[in-house]
Amino acid sequence: MIENGWSASIDALRRAQYNLKLPFSISLPKEEEAAVKTLVCQRLLRLIPGKRMVCAARWGGRRVVVKLFLDPLKAGRHWRRELAGVKALESAGVLTPELLFAESLFSGSLPIIIFAELQPAPTLFSLWFAHQDDRERQKLLKVVIETIAAHHRAGLLQSDIHWSNFLFSDGRVFTIDGDAVDSSGIGFELEREKSRANIALFLAESYPGIDQHLDFLWQSYCQSRGWSVEVDEAKFIKCQIDGHRRKKAAGYVAKSLRSCTAFACYNENRFYTLLDRCYQSSVLDDLLTRPDHFMADGEILKAGNSSTVVKLDLEGVSLVVKRYNIKSFSHALRRCWRPSRAQVSWQNAQRLSWWGIATPKPVAMLEKRFCRLRSTAYFICEYVAGSNAFDFLRRSDLDASDLKVWLQQFATLLQRLLDLGLSHGDFKATNFLCGDDGRLYLLDLDAMHYWPRPGSGFKKAVERDHRRLLANWQGEPELERDFQKIVEDLRMPW
Repeated sequence: MIENGWSASIDALRRAQYNLKLPFSISLPKEEEAAVKTLVCQRLLRLIPGKRMVCAARWGGRRVVVKLFLDPLKAGRHWRRELAGVKALESAGVLTPELLFAESLFSGSLPIIIFAELQPAPTLFSLWFAHQDDRERQKLLKVVIETIAAHHRAGLLQSDIHWSNFLFSDGRVFTIDGDAVDSSGIGFELEREKSRANIALFLAESYPGIDQHLDFLWQSYCQSRGWSVEVDEAKFIKCQIDGHRRKKAAGYVAKSLRSCTAFACYNENRFYTLLDRCYQSSVLDDLLTRPDHFMADGEILKAGNSSTVVKLDLEGVSLVVKRYNIKSFSHALRRCWRPSRAQVSWQNAQRLSWWGIATPKPVAMLEKRFCRLRSTAYFICEYVAGSNAFDFLRRSDLDASDLKVWLQQFATLLQRLLDLGLSHGDFKATNFLCGDDGRLYLLDLDAMHYWPRPGSGFKKAVERDHRRLLANWQGEPELERDFQKIVEDLRMPW
């Protein structure tokens, strides 16, 4: 039995935030009759407050997806662009969910579009992580690459092409998000340079395992277009991909500092808070309101002058809370205008997570504030079971083959940080965690710095990191020799 919930008005929808009460209903005119047909929105799929909303809904006895365009100034333009993109896909013979309804409600102030919902319809993104076999992943990407080639042959270009815009249903690939489809060149095949740039944008995700398929995928694309593969073309595409990835990473970090579908940002009760929405719960909300109260009952991992680290268990989830203490009045004056170390940790954790570098997953960040002046700050992340590298690598029961695997992980991590223009700032061995899951985690990110260009400042910062890393193993000649070789074998960007 479907409950209609509350009946939505245009003002209520424009004011809607991520805590929107569901379900709600909207009355639609039924074209073939004078009667009214009710659309019941049951699940929020995406929301840009005051601008756009996407919901899974019921319309009569049918499951549908509805897009609501809310911006009072731009809604009509976005609605027309979405509709034009969908119709361009249909006319080009590209599979896209069936368009059921496209009208403006409330005297033209609320344009909406309704599509038939595909069931089941996993995205390329979800299937990539569901399949761990490289051959299966390659097949998925090949099918989508051939679909993109069909777009380009028809003169269509997705300006915001990404993996969630491709749905797999009944053995076929469907393209969604007509708003991002540029149909200005329809009827004329897309030229090689634009096609290549669009493929590079599509492949510019940070998901592990993509790069090993790049040559094969470009060959598959060229085959679909009837082209021959030019010399060094895949290398040029890789350079484009690297550039896109850096921009995407910066965009993701910026996104983590504001309210959006993935993150919450609010300033209440003298706390400024950033939160990953997937962890949101009443218990976590209580922790964010009274962090010191919860920390008093936690397991102390570190009780230092500058910071206090505590492990907490909340409803079966183990978290680590790091409080950055204010040591004195002069220290408070020095810190109050600058981004807190908790916020720096949050941003760097998001950056590493985007790049697929192992670090405890960031959960929340909060700062005590008074008139925008920062005081004590807290960084919260998931707890990862394991041992710090200093204790773990010196264990007498660690055999040579296992040690070799861990050292290779160190070599891979250090090279990855170099390639991404990241210096850590404190390479103590205790800031590397050898996880019980076999992964090497990087901790303590409040001194990490991103260098967009590998100049002299980056070089000096990296050299300091490496000196600190080697200093950990004084008195351990074999480990010192192993890490010295790792540092010497790194490919430097200068």
